[in-house]
Amino acid sequence: MAGDLNGTSLGGYGQDTYKRYHYTCVYCGFDGRVFDSWMQLSIDHIRPRSAGGTDDPDNLVVACRSCNSITSRMTFSEEETRKDILTKKRERVALRRKKFYELWQNDVAPNHLERPLPKIK
Repeated sequence: MAGDLNGTSLGGYGQDTYKRYHYTCVYCGFDGRVFDSWMQLSIDHIRPRSAGGTDDPDNLVVACRSCNSITSRMTFSEEETRKDILTKKRERVALRRKKFYELWQNDVAPNHLERPLPKIK
């Protein structure tokens, strides 16, 4: 069964990266050590392959799927260092998380909390 996961980040090529970062998102600190959380982890290329990034271990980090999505369309100049890119990605994640939280707090939570529980049949 484990062989069925070869070729995926969770079951194959990402294992060293996950271990190196202790199954934790480098952008938001999401803890992926519990099974359902672990399923939400992915490998992020610090410098995207589309911008000349490689699969070298120094260019790979652990990201939760939310942070990977938030940072996926960012672009970087060739002069920007690994540290510069990580800083920019972390800043973007923090800003977007704040905006998403405000949206959730104002539009989602009030509706959810007021909604009656479904009847169990």
